[in-house]
Amino acid sequence: MATPMLLNQYSILTNMGIALRAVFNEQLTNLPGGITNNSVMSLFNVQASNKTQEVNLGVGGFGRVPEYKGTIEYASFDTLYAAYYIHKEFARGFAIERKLWEDGMYNVIKNQAQLMGIAFDRTKQAAAASVFNNMFSASFLGPDSKALSATDHPYSPSNTSTQGNKGTTALSHDAVINARTAMRSFVESNGDPLMAMPDTLVVPTELEATAQVIVGSNLKPGTGNNDTNVLSSLRVLVDPYLTDTNNWFLVDSQMAKARLNWFWHTMPEFAEDPSSDFNLVKRFRGYMRYSFGWDNWNWVYGSEVSGA
Repeated sequence: MATPMLLNQYSILTNMGIALRAVFNEQLTNLPGGITNNSVMSLFNVQASNKTQEVNLGVGGFGRVPEYKGTIEYASFDTLYAAYYIHKEFARGFAIERKLWEDGMYNVIKNQAQLMGIAFDRTKQAAAASVFNNMFSASFLGPDSKALSATDHPYSPSNTSTQGNKGTTALSHDAVINARTAMRSFVESNGDPLMAMPDTLVVPTELEATAQVIVGSNLKPGTGNNDTNVLSSLRVLVDPYLTDTNNWFLVDSQMAKARLNWFWHTMPEFAEDPSSDFNLVKRFRGYMRYSFGWDNWNWVYGSEVSGA
């Protein structure tokens, strides 16, 4: 954590907004200048955007490369689904009476900037986690008109064969094995193996201990057998913004970076209203604009587990 600003540092600054902007930015995780935390935000492909919206169009695999026999064969491939990313705006402000800074109430003023920075950070982290929280909901459909985790994802718009990335089994060593096997069985739209390599186990806080035992044991956990723990290479990612205490997720993090997108149109910014001092108050506001979502479902296997 950065060193807190001191009173004599404030006195050097002619613009209080500069000082408060630094305090605001210190609260922002997983962004330049901020701190890094262990959240699902780290799985996103974070990009900049200067458009009203972004559109990604998926395409199927190229299939096998044929032997060259004097003429190049040009591949035909399936056009998949279009994913639309429409940026939304978020803003919040606070006002400070002139007498507060005249009376040297810098800690009170700084606290307001800190709290607003925390609010902006929590807003974006909760948004990132909503992809997992809404993974099974028919109200949040992906480009193929299915929930992100479903049993019947079509291969392509022109191929009605289906495959699934949804389970219902509670978190256990065997359940993760089965989920990993299912992910390694994913295929491209043309039927070729997708080659998914799940490497990250995503869980809510309530399942952290169970996940760490599954992954961290040298031998197969929960048995007296001398079996190798084949899941020891998995990374456990615990996100406190996951709202269901039973659901868990297996992720191919490299594929997530290609399929799970976050577009920053405007990264969190902090500004002072230049006209606000006339009414003996200073007004400050924060603002950000972003969109997020996924192009394809095949980077994750979700388990929707009924409560005990």
